Amino acid sequence: MHALSPDSTLSVSGVAYCLPERVIDTGTWANRCGFPKSRASALLRNGVRQFHDAAAGSPVAFACDAVAALLEETRTIPSSVDALVYTHTMQSSVLAPPSGTAALIQSRMGLTRALAFSVMQQNCVSPMAAIRVLRAMSLAERSTIRRAVVVCADVFGSGCDHLRAIQDLALHSDGACAFLLEHDCARNYIAGLQLYTDSRYFRGTDDNLQPVPDDRYYWSAFTTMRTALAQAGITGPELTHVLPHHVNLAGWSRLASMLGIPQERLFISNFARIGHVFGADPFINLRTAPGHPGTWSLLFSSGLAGCFGAMVIRH
Repeated sequence: MHALSPDSTLSVSGVAYCLPERVIDTGTWANRCGFPKSRASALLRNGVRQFHDAAAGSPVAFACDAVAALLEETRTIPSSVDALVYTHTMQSSVLAPPSGTAALIQSRMGLTRALAFSVMQQNCVSPMAAIRVLRAMSLAERSTIRRAVVVCADVFGSGCDHLRAIQDLALHSDGACAFLLEHDCARNYIAGLQLYTDSRYFRGTDDNLQPVPDDRYYWSAFTTMRTALAQAGITGPELTHVLPHHVNLAGWSRLASMLGIPQERLFISNFARIGHVFGADPFINLRTAPGHPGTWSLLFSSGLAGCFGAMVIRH
């Protein structure tokens, strides 16, 4: 595919996130869920050390805190925001109809001019799906969308603590992340964006609410990333950073080799420190490892139900 021209893309001009102060280590989690010590040991061997626990707090509150931090840090006037998109994975992270979560965040944050809506069902890839929707909208004839805020937030409900683990590869953290998308921004423009859904995994989990093994996971992840790189007109070795989701640390080493990049370019500092914050992981990593002007970063996320997303940014 041809590379996207800079004037046809949006840029990620700012990122902010909000995590609960309470941190639970892997051993404590296994003990309070009644799991054997071997379960905690298996997670620890995969680099899973802890997660942030909201104790069933409000995802809307975390979303608003992330948006407030984003607006303050980027010095963005609320009335200048043309669109607000709320994304999530857990069904419990959205208000039940007829209430509207996006509208509530819009009201609390004073985003009075913004078109507010929600994107879901792509699970941890939903924030990237929101970018794709916003890009298409911004390119439409007579579009007025020049600046948009995307916020993702998820909180495990009470009684669901035993479901935080993704096999022995990750522990879900509660929290929220918000990022600002703008046209005509000199840095962090999105040069490649690829989404893929494997319909074989539409159920997401088995009858015991556990992830269904994906025999083509690595190939699906690799081809999704390779397509995004091709859109940007670059190859894996040209990347300065790969900014992954915080799942399957050992598997990421394999994917780095498949991409042909040195292992040190795989940004993994937040795996053990933060845990898997649903769709927020790659954007939190972008905030942590922002990159130097002129360099390239690849963001990646995958979710249950066979969802994959990759995005290439030129800093």
